[in-house]
Amino acid sequence: MSSQRTTLIVAGLVAVITVSAASFVVAQDRTTTIKRITDASPAAPGMAWTTDVSESGLDGAVFADPRTGSMFSWGAGSIRIDDTLLTLAVVPDDLTTSSDAVMMSIDAATGDLLWTAPADDVAACADQPLDGRLVCQIPTFGENPGLLTFDVATGESHHYESAPDIFAATVANGSVYVAEGNLEDADVMLHRGTLDDYDADWSVGLDVWAGWEDQYADQLVVGEDSGHFDLGGDFSTFDAQTGNGLWSTDILDDCLIAQYRTLDDVSVASNFDCDGDSSIVTGTTAYTSDGTVLATSSGPAIHYLSIDEPSDVSVPVVLGDGAFDRRTGEQLWRSDELTMAQPATEWTEETVRGTLVAVVGDVGVMSGDARLSGLDLRSGEQLWSTEGTGSILARDGDRLLVSGGGNLGALDVRTGEQLWSAEYSKMTPDESTTLDTAVDAHDGTYLLQSGSTLARLEPLPT
Repeated sequence: MSSQRTTLIVAGLVAVITVSAASFVVAQDRTTTIKRITDASPAAPGMAWTTDVSESGLDGAVFADPRTGSMFSWGAGSIRIDDTLLTLAVVPDDLTTSSDAVMMSIDAATGDLLWTAPADDVAACADQPLDGRLVCQIPTFGENPGLLTFDVATGESHHYESAPDIFAATVANGSVYVAEGNLEDADVMLHRGTLDDYDADWSVGLDVWAGWEDQYADQLVVGEDSGHFDLGGDFSTFDAQTGNGLWSTDILDDCLIAQYRTLDDVSVASNFDCDGDSSIVTGTTAYTSDGTVLATSSGPAIHYLSIDEPSDVSVPVVLGDGAFDRRTGEQLWRSDELTMAQPATEWTEETVRGTLVAVVGDVGVMSGDARLSGLDLRSGEQLWSTEGTGSILARDGDRLLVSGGGNLGALDVRTGEQLWSAEYSKMTPDESTTLDTAVDAHDGTYLLQSGSTLARLEPLPT
């Protein structure tokens, strides 16, 4: 444990495992000194604090994202609610399933552990709280199916009975939305209501189907006006206030695979030849919010975006090697830089892939041939190009947080200039820790997480 960590002594046992901050006696004050990372660039932030997953009290635990639950370990992550970070600690039973889990509450400013509470069988938790509580769901194959809440301030948990065949739930518009039924038979109902009465407002049929092996528990997304439950390569869109279906697609009938949704409720899908024996994509299509075709592009190139944050609807949507107006569908420009040859492998055919990996404001970032480059999305003009590759973790204004080659760094998205870099091995006592999950990034302060460590990086005092 780092010398920065405060030694915490649990004051007595309680009837439930939930531990409040009041149950701790502070043996020494935590230092608030931000420590410089050894050998880091001068402009790099320093380490404000680190918290290890061992503070969960579980032997052999790893961090897991509450959005994807504790039942299956999909990777690290936290939900930030005001100044509190909520994350899971799970003990993996094998490669995916977990045998034991607790929810952890951590102070985002200090890294102090505030409370822990049992969190077994959680399939997914909603991003936003309801009445000061984090709302999670336990599916039908859990020991006690229904809705499980955690008081954000105290960790007190409460179980609510819910739909008998629940498999997804979320919080939006001050309400709970619950999906239940048989996915494989497309016999699904969507409910809206309260924690005490999950269908108090309405219950309607939802046009969606998928296999039970798909990842579905965290795919129910609801906004102010509309919601979607995109599963099995299909789009399914409904009215958030009534639950009535707005439009949907079928992967086989429509010969397309749903890819992603982007600004102004534009949806992008890849097309394939239903009658052929090749898996190569034949084109991409963008749809408006009501399912009307907005624009199409021929060719196999698909773009997989790690960040998709266009500044407004005047920034075009990219399909294949072209950019299209989000409102009219008019093609504005094309660029060969948006695609590159993809050689055949033992498992795949030779094809062409898309190079766009991020959209930040009106700048697109492309990756290919061991280079990153910037593209003005309004004009198609290349802005910069620089050697190197890496995974884009987060956006902080015009800065991108990039991870690669054992380093963490920041890149100016408009110039391509590397602003700073630091070695992961110099950040924490465990030299093998790679903090490659971004929880939050704002004004040079970063909350980062790995399977074993949660950390806060802050600008060094000037």
